[in-house]
Amino acid sequence: LRGRERATMSSAAAAAAAAERKKRMESMMLSTAGTMENQTTTEKEQTWDALTIKGTCERLEKSYFRLTSAPDPATVRPQPVLEKSLARLKSAAKGESYHYLTDQLKALRQDCTVQRLRNAFTAEVYEHHARVALQNDDLGEFNQCQTVLKTLYGEGVEGEEMEFLAYRVLYSAVTGVTGSNINTVLATACAMRSHPAIAHALAVRSALKEDNAVDWFRLRVAAKKFGLGKELMDVRTEEVRFKHVTMMATVCKPTVPVTHLAHVLGFSGDRAEEEMDAKASGCGALGGEHDGEETAAVVPRETLPPPSEDEEAACVTWLEEHGAVVVDVAGAKHVDSKESLPKLFVPEDKNAVAHGDQTLDYADFLASVGTFTG
Repeated sequence: LRGRERATMSSAAAAAAAAERKKRMESMMLSTAGTMENQTTTEKEQTWDALTIKGTCERLEKSYFRLTSAPDPATVRPQPVLEKSLARLKSAAKGESYHYLTDQLKALRQDCTVQRLRNAFTAEVYEHHARVALQNDDLGEFNQCQTVLKTLYGEGVEGEEMEFLAYRVLYSAVTGVTGSNINTVLATACAMRSHPAIAHALAVRSALKEDNAVDWFRLRVAAKKFGLGKELMDVRTEEVRFKHVTMMATVCKPTVPVTHLAHVLGFSGDRAEEEMDAKASGCGALGGEHDGEETAAVVPRETLPPPSEDEEAACVTWLEEHGAVVVDVAGAKHVDSKESLPKLFVPEDKNAVAHGDQTLDYADFLASVGTFTG
């Protein structure tokens, strides 16, 4: 009997929840199908304002769940609470895992969406999520955010528009996407090329198209002046290096000095960034000023210092991992062009995981790290 009672109570609770969801859904629908057809734009806005969810939840921490019914105001946070939640994610929770951060940021985005918040705060949420995604190599999430941001900026919402226009140029370059939308982005960028960040992004696009490794790595160091452009560039950095080594082995006989390759291929780039930061210390934000004149900006590039012994050794390791034959010539490391050319290859990325690959399970992972005993 107790089992039957529990089942009956459970069914009643489920029915009550379903009825509540239906009621909330109906409250969002217009009473007649053609109500809005004869309304003016202002009247339509007033109608939608009356139907918009007004959140009452006070929780700063909230996980993301995909909506399957009309949202309950009691589970939606109003903007003042959302602002506190975003501030927490930028400060106290900054060091949390990416899984946690993206879960919290998706919940923030959802609360903005169901309340029709499309203002500077909404842009700030999407901008922060886009940056977090870039820092964690999640191009898919980044692209979702930048797509919404493009729409918000188009509606006149204030935000870091120049920063994200530069990111869109870089994203289109490194992913190779084409189409009318990208053409529009490039046309807008060309019109704004007087802004240093945009000029830098367009130069990166040209360097990639021309297989110009020298310019690529000088621009890669300078990218730090404009936010997270380096993270986008690094989607193609390994490819740029490999193409240049292949080209050098093809045209330079009999050998190529490793010192030269380490310099050209950016192995001293991290040190160049440190030196750039030291020079800029106390000078405020880098690359953020724009005088508004419509002349082409001087494209920011940084000169890479000669590689140190450790940087040269790192280059040798990279070359050998890609099949190059490194030999000693008069006490210096060189790449043997003739021997290397037919052996060059791109090694498999051990960290890459195909989405939805059913063959990857815990046993495979443990075996790969040598802890699985069977």
